[in-house]
Parts: sequence; C-alpha cells; structure tokens
Amino acid sequence: MKRNTLPRLTLSGLALLFGLAGTADAQSLQRAEEAARRGDLRAAHLEWRNAVRQAPDSAAAQAGLAATSLDIGDGETGERAARRALQLGFDRSAGTALLMRAYNASGRHEELLRDFPTSGAATEFEAGQLAAGRVVALLALNRAAEARPALDEARRLLPNAAETGLAVAVLAVAEGDRAAAEAAVDAVLTREPRNFEALLRKGTLLFNRQQPQQALERFDAALVLTPGQPSALLRRAELLLVMGQVDRAKADIDAALVVLPNNAPALYLRAMMLSRTQDWAGVDALLTRLGPALANFPDGYLLQATAKRGLGQMAQAEDAARRYLARRPDDPRGARLVAGIELEANRPADAVATLTQLAGRGAADVAALDLLGRLQGSRGQPAAAVAAFTAAVALTPNDAALHARLAAAHLATGNIVATEAAAREALRIDPTSAGGHEMIAFVALQRGDVAGMERSIAQLPPATQNGEPMRLLRGTAQLMRLDLAAAETTFNGVLRDNAASALARLGLARLARMRGQDDDADRLLVEVLAREPGNAEAAQQLAAAAAPGRPRAEQSRLALRRAQAAAPAQVSLALLLSQVERAHGDAAGALRVLTAAPIAGQRDLALQFARAEAQAATGDLAAAEAAARSLLAETPGLVPARRLLAGLLIRKGDSAGAEALLQQGLRDAPGDGGLQEALIALVLEARGQEAALALADRMARDPRALPAAATLRGDLLMVANRPADAARAFEAAQQASPSVLLVARRANALRGAGDREGAAALLRNWLASQPEDDLAGLMLSQLDIEAGRLPEAERRLEALLTRRPSDATTLNNLAWLLGEREPAQPRARALAERAYFLDPTPDAADTLGWILARGGEPARAVPLLRQAAVPRGTASPDPQAAYKLAFALNAAGQPAAALAVLEPALVNPAAFPGQAEAQRLLTTLRGRR
Repeated sequence: MKRNTLPRLTLSGLALLFGLAGTADAQSLQRAEEAARRGDLRAAHLEWRNAVRQAPDSAAAQAGLAATSLDIGDGETGERAARRALQLGFDRSAGTALLMRAYNASGRHEELLRDFPTSGAATEFEAGQLAAGRVVALLALNRAAEARPALDEARRLLPNAAETGLAVAVLAVAEGDRAAAEAAVDAVLTREPRNFEALLRKGTLLFNRQQPQQALERFDAALVLTPGQPSALLRRAELLLVMGQVDRAKADIDAALVVLPNNAPALYLRAMMLSRTQDWAGVDALLTRLGPALANFPDGYLLQATAKRGLGQMAQAEDAARRYLARRPDDPRGARLVAGIELEANRPADAVATLTQLAGRGAADVAALDLLGRLQGSRGQPAAAVAAFTAAVALTPNDAALHARLAAAHLATGNIVATEAAAREALRIDPTSAGGHEMIAFVALQRGDVAGMERSIAQLPPATQNGEPMRLLRGTAQLMRLDLAAAETTFNGVLRDNAASALARLGLARLARMRGQDDDADRLLVEVLAREPGNAEAAQQLAAAAAPGRPRAEQSRLALRRAQAAAPAQVSLALLLSQVERAHGDAAGALRVLTAAPIAGQRDLALQFARAEAQAATGDLAAAEAAARSLLAETPGLVPARRLLAGLLIRKGDSAGAEALLQQGLRDAPGDGGLQEALIALVLEARGQEAALALADRMARDPRALPAAATLRGDLLMVANRPADAARAFEAAQQASPSVLLVARRANALRGAGDREGAAALLRNWLASQPEDDLAGLMLSQLDIEAGRLPEAERRLEALLTRRPSDATTLNNLAWLLGEREPAQPRARALAERAYFLDPTPDAADTLGWILARGGEPARAVPLLRQAAVPRGTASPDPQAAYKLAFALNAAGQPAAALAVLEPALVNPAAFPGQAEAQRLLTTLRGRR
C-alpha cells in the first residue's frame, strides 16, 4: 500500500482552526469527533457528509469530508471535496496536501507531476511542499534520479518541515540506505513527536530491523493519534502476526475491513492469518477476491500456490508456484514449493532440475540443499548428494543431522574416510546423534569391524537399536560372516514387522544366491520391484543374473520380464530389460520393450538412444538413422548418438560420411575421447594401421585434444599386438605430459612384452614422487605377487587398504596373501568375507572358499568354490579350481563328489600351481572307490 508523506488533518483540528461549529450542525461535528476517537471512521465519514449537506459552502466541512473519504478509500469523493474546499478558500497549503494525497492514493503519480509543478507555487513554503510531494510521486514511478533534485529543492525551501524530512526518508529507503532513512524520521519525531506519518514510518523501519516490540510501540502511538486508521491497523496487524499475537492481529484486520471491505492488503493479511491454521479454502476464497491485485504482493503467488496445493488442486498450484518463481527466481521458498509439487506428481527428475538450478545460482538455502541432497541420494546419484549436503553444511555448520546425512551420502560413494569424518563431526556437535552413531556403525561394518559396529549401535536409544535400519545392519554383518542361518532369522524378523521392507528382501535375495537358491532370489527381487519399480539394486541384481552365460540366465530373464511388465512406465526397468534382451541376441524383443505403452512416446534421451540402437540391431537402419539424426539435432553434444550414426553410415557403405560426421564432432569437442577412438577405429578399418597411427599422432599434437589423445598411438599398437612399440609410444607421451594413466598404460605394455621387472621399476619410480597414487600402487602390488615378492605386496596392500577400505580388489588380494601364509588366520577370513560381500566375483569366491576349506570349514567353502570353479556355466572347471573344490568336498565328507569333479579335470591338464597336490588327492580318492 502506497503511503504519502503529506500532513493529515484531524477532525477536531479542522473544527478549531476553521470554526466549523459556527457554519455547520454542531451535533454532526460532535458525533464525527466521537466516532473518530473510537476509531469508527465510517461513522465519522457519515457525519462529515451531514456537515457538508448542512453547510455545502463550508470550506472546512469539505476538507473534513475529503480527509475521511481518503481514510476509507473513497478517493473520488476525497479528491472532489478537496478541490471544493480549495475553491471555497480553504487554507491553500492544507488543501493542496489533501489533493496531492488523493492523487498518490489513487496511483495518479504522472498526473500529480503534471498538475502540481513547483513553478506554480505562490510562496516558497508552498513550493517546498510541492517539491516534497513530487518526491513521493517520482519514487512511486521508480524515477529515483529525478526525485533527488526535487528533494534538494524541498530541503532548500523547507529544511525543517516534516514533509521534507519524510521525503528524505522515502528516498533513502528507495536507495537502500536504511540508516539515513531512520535518521531522517528521528529528526522529524524530535520536532513533532505526534506526527502520524513519522510514527508509522519509524515503526516500519524498526519492524524491518527485527525490533518488533519497539515497532509495536510506534504503531500503537500512531493509532492513539488516529484510531481506526486502516494503514496503521494493517501495519500493526502484520507485525502482530510475526509476533504470534494472532488474536490481536485479527482484531486489527477486521477493524480495517470494516472501514475498507475490499482493501487488498487487509484481505491478503487475513489470508495469511488463515494460512496459519491451514484453512486453505478460506485462504483461496480471499485470494480469489483479490483478483489481479494478488500480483502486487511479493509473496502473493506463493501463498496462492500453497493454498491450491493444500486443496489438492495441483495444476493450479504448480501454475501459481511457477509464476512466483519466474518473478523471484532466487527465492528458495518458491523453488522448494515447485520441487515439492513436482515430487507429488511423481516427477523427481524435474524436482532435481528445479533445485539444481537454484543451487547453481548460489541462491539455495539449507532446506533446499537438504531436499536436493535427499533426492539425489534416492535417485542413485551419491556424488551429487554429497555436493548438495556439503553446501548445506557450509551454511549451517552446527547441524548434526545434516552432517549425518552428508556421512550417508559419502558412504554411498564408497568414501569411508569422508563418511567417518562427517559422522564424527555430527557426534561432536551432538553426542546423542542417532544418525552419527548409525554412520559410525556402517563404517565399522565396511571395515569388517563387527565388534565396533555393535559398540556404535549400543550408543543408540533402545528403540533405534531395535529399529529396522540397525537390524538390517546386523543381518548384513551376519551375511558378511557367512552366518547364513542367523542372517535369515534377522531379515525375516524385519519382514515380519514391516512386510514392505525392500532392504530385508534384498538381503534375503543375496542370501539365497549364496545358497544357490536362485529361484528364491529372483522371486524376492521381483517382489522388491513390484513395490518399488525404481529400486536400482534389485533391478541390477536381476539383470546381472540374467546375463548370458550365467547358470540360470533364462529363468532370471523371465523374472526381469515379469517385473518390467508389472511396471511398464518405469524407464530404468525398460532400459535394463532391453539391454538383457539384446545381450541374448533378441534385438526385436528389446525394441518391443522400448516402444510399448506407456513409454513409447517419451522424449527421454536414454530411451531414444536405446530405441535407435535396437532398431539398428534389428536391421532397420533407416529408422535407426532417423532416430540418431533426431537425437543429434536435439542434443548436438550427445557423443553416443554421433558414434551410432557414424556406425550406421559405415554399414551403408558411406565411410566418408561417417568420417565427416566424427570430424565435425571433434571440431566442436576436440578433447572427447569417445569421438577420438571412434574416428581412429574408422580410419583403421578403412585405410589401415599406418593411416590410423598418423591420425593419432596429429591428434596428440593438438593441445585441445589432450589428455585423451595422448594414449591413442600406444593403444593402437597394443591392439596390433606390438606391446614393445606401444611401451615406447606411452613413454614418449609420458615425457610430454606426465600422468598416472600413461604410466599404467606403459606398465601394462611392458608386462605384455614380457618385461615385468621393467614394469615394476616404472611403477616404483612413479610412486616415489606420488606415494598415494592408488592405481599405480595396486598394479605394483599385483606385479609383486606375480614375482613372488609377497612381503612387499603385503605392505603395499596394507597401505592401500587404509585409503580404500571398501575396495574389493585390495581386500581380496590382501586376504589371498594372508591366507597363503596362514590359512586359518582370522584376519584373512574377515578380509575375504568383506571382499566377497562387496563384489561376489568368482575370484573373491575362490579366495574366501579356499581360506575356509583349509581353515576347517569345508562345508561353507563348497558353494563358494563351486561358484569359482564354474563361474559362467562352463562345462567343467579348470584344473586348479577343480582341485580346490575337490579338496573342500573331500574334507566335507563327500569323496565321491570330489572324485567326480577332479578326475575329468586332470586328464592331460596344462601345468598349474598345486598340480602335485591335486594328483596326490586324486590317487587317494581313487583308492577309496
């Protein structure tokens, strides 16, 4: 609401100054004064009308009518009466003030500037008054540059007038100088402690400075002077709402609405008050009454969106929220509301985009970043979740819950060190933080420290200890230690208490795989996907089991089909199933999945690309080419689409077109390794190795193509089975631009050329200057193992493990070393268990199974060694794996089964480690027949 700075005329003041009692009905005047004292402005206005009817030629009566008309929002009557008062000889200064107030109140600022030039003033006092009034109008028109000269004129002519001081304050606020504004208002109040406008503005400045009690005192004082004045009532009501004094605020708003029934600020404040009790129907009705005026309130569309959301009118809610966000894109409240509506509409990707844009502008608050982190975590984007939570923690560093969520995000990325650091910070802030203790428990489990896990769980309240997350953690520990019966009991207990638990089913599915009960595992995974179609872990486990060559690939493939058919709108499931179908050679089946309703018309980039690939695989090259071209037109930087299109052109015999397409891509993105490799492969196929090598050399000389181009020549030579030449190429590239990638490539080439010692020396030299380079350290530990330098390998792996406590390869290799030295060593078993749990590959199964077999637990070893011996459904195991499995079977009391495994494997075998022991076992087993 615009408030001018011109003086207000009180009713009694008019009577005393101009002798109204002698010119109009004294009773009307008395009644008007009484109504004014009790704040009944409408009754006072009625009495002034009576006074004007009694004395139509009374200038004072006309002025009184003008003043009360403006107070009740009747600008037309106010302006007409003010003009008549001036015509009848009313004080020119006071009458002009009333008339200018009428102009400003009705928003006629341009007309005020036209009709009240300072050049037309009769006196310097009047000119100063006009200049002050023009300041208000110019600022209302956002013409601050022109307001400054007008203010200078007012200060020259009326330096000590209230009008001038208040104009100074208005301009200072417009220029963002709150201190100057308050100083100007204080100066006015020093001279005129009962100045209504100065009291109101002082209260507003205190309100904005978050000094509510002092602000309330000023608003109260203003309302003592002019009881019932709507602008003061509404300003006080706004403050009272902030202070939580809802009943007093309601009384002020109701009083203002009695005077001004359709007053927009009053209706809006009433709507804000109703929003506190979530009376969304009432809020919506009031905002509807506001109509277009709603746009004048900074938070108007935000309140409307909240109300519509509360009423379940989601389309209208989103429209209003987007209007608000378009006007105030950096207000996190708007972004959070839009994101919340998008989430309720099952559009999490849109919600993430909304919050990411806000964060990208640096405008996100803690709540927005927290929501973004949670969303990214739930969508399987832990690195993005870490970024969001890190930003949130920076804004609120003493929030233990935020640090705990940051720890959980770090855990999802596999960064155990960062997880522990964030969890311990949460516990430093709040030693009782359940999230902090939970994360420490997870860290302990990841490190194989089950006792430490239990200690952390013991720090939690009993209800939390027995809650689902901690029970699942215990079940996972039992699974990791191969205590399958206990794990089964734990997971089933969780399911009894929460039949919808996806994590309990995932644990039972993993347990079933370890027992070889693949039907049960598939069934459990399908159950998870039926409840949570977007569960990435369940879908990926099922897809992995359905991969060609797995023992029960066809059954798992059918299970994945059932899961996708039950949730046909889940894009991630459709993409996984299409990949499995193509892997099994059924490109037509993959295409059917991707073109079926309801995803057939979706414009998702991953879907479009998968469809194009499937079309190409089915031989529909025209459709595939059209799809690939459409993708490139929509997203020119989409490298896979460019590579696909290039491949299609080659299949059509258009190698030149394919090469031109890839060259164009490299002009736009010269450092893209995927495009570089595709072009090299094309040239190699079309023009031979020398041409490809020449192209690789040209790329490597272009700084824009580095670092990806640095490996091209060496990679080509490795493909050509020229490892010694490749090693020299990598060495030359390394000298030009050192990197661990080139060191690793060169070491691998040297190894391929038979120079294992040269490879080891290269890696040692690199690690001398880069001791924490884990890739080089892991490679060197493998070379040390192959060379029999086991103590060196062990020391290196121990160092790696401190930095990579959840790296399955490091765990497995160290477990193997310790197990070879002492099979029954508890730490070897613990490391092997963790390695197998994190990544249940045949190698991990072999390490753990062999440790168990020789450590006195052959029955537990058998299923693991069987998995290692026949890893992909091959007809028979290799001799060494067969020996280990036969050893475990024999030790478990199954000599016949051991002989059945070992005898065929030792028919003309190639030499292998342990061959002599295998032959002796075979002889023993044959002797028992």
